[in-house]
Amino acid sequence: MRSRPDFTKVLSLVGYYVKAFHIEGDQPHGRLTLHIELRGRKVFVCCRCGRRTSRVRDTRTKHWDDLPWAGHPVTLVYEQRRVCCKHCGIRAERVPFADIKARMTKRLRQRIGLDCQSMPTSHAAVRHGVSWGKARRAEKCFLTAWDTARPKRRSRYLGADEVQRGKGQHYWTVLSDVTRGEVIGLARERDQAALTSLLMGSLDAHQRGAVKAMCTDMHKPYLAAIRETLPKAVVVFDKFHVLQHAGDALDEVRRHELFRASPRLRELGRGKRWLVLRRWRRVRGNKRTDLSMLLLANKRLCKAYIMRDELDQLWEYKTHWGVERFLDGWLKALRWQRLPVMEKLGTFLIKHLDGIKAYCDHPVRFGVVESLNTTIKAVLRRARGMRDEAMLLLKLKWATAHPIKTSADLKRLLDGVHTK
Repeated sequence: MRSRPDFTKVLSLVGYYVKAFHIEGDQPHGRLTLHIELRGRKVFVCCRCGRRTSRVRDTRTKHWDDLPWAGHPVTLVYEQRRVCCKHCGIRAERVPFADIKARMTKRLRQRIGLDCQSMPTSHAAVRHGVSWGKARRAEKCFLTAWDTARPKRRSRYLGADEVQRGKGQHYWTVLSDVTRGEVIGLARERDQAALTSLLMGSLDAHQRGAVKAMCTDMHKPYLAAIRETLPKAVVVFDKFHVLQHAGDALDEVRRHELFRASPRLRELGRGKRWLVLRRWRRVRGNKRTDLSMLLLANKRLCKAYIMRDELDQLWEYKTHWGVERFLDGWLKALRWQRLPVMEKLGTFLIKHLDGIKAYCDHPVRFGVVESLNTTIKAVLRRARGMRDEAMLLLKLKWATAHPIKTSADLKRLLDGVHTK
């Protein structure tokens, strides 16, 4: 019994001491059971209102799983009281190291939650000797506590995009913080109601008022939701979606030209679709020679390819006048080229010119939205059909926020649990 103070010191629970302990069986890694008791004057805290009282109704023995010691699984045993609170009636005593109705301590839940972010949940469950369901509940509690404690920032630039879920035409609408590259919200479908619910539910009035620009594609329901919810925000059209339309127009020209081409030109253009869609500065080696031969064999395809590459300059101008002058010259270069598909693209660009020019005033980072889509797909692959969308959103927030970058961040995150 002389070693009980040492056990109390290693346990490191402020306000509690180890009054008895024993190890089950004679195995090298048998379960270590620690019986703990409250120090000093017996004043207890109501679990509901937090008021202190010394009136006890009865007691019951309760067990919690704790962090292992040198390979020994640890169980904490405590005689938890039911107190008579003047404001709440008969309530359980609040213990600082575990939540009400929990079967593990906060620090064990913290470790399991951290491990689940770097390994499958089943592996984390085996590592800590708990069931898969218990590990998943611990992970959800850990992520919920982390997300609740995060400060609510007011971002100036937001992004809205869709990501495919499963097979078929099933999509999620993703609301993201373009400035910090973090996911804010997730909603089913890609309609106006989905984006409106995200803007109203994920952001408060002060956060919505701080938004200066919204980066999105040309999807009409998204534009209607932004006009309704954020009337003062400017819409900036995503560069990648604009160039995607340009790529589709170039691919249509390629199909038209090869359809009516000679057998020799068809053979030359066979299997070159993705090569034609690549930008010239990204083509290297023998691929550049193959692309040059194809473009030299068909002048219309060559002209459409050059016109598509020139559209990259739209986002290099710093003034609205420069964007308008470039697009006007680009449209004049299409005259007498007999490229109706590219002329249709020009009409499309003129229709959405305001969203393109808005980049001059609000230079948002277009690549952030696309990189978030890649992160979401990676998390979905690891989740393997996760059905809990709240849990999925928490995992996406963790994956995009990167809260642990240094050892100091890890220590701060772990110490935050023991101080609560």
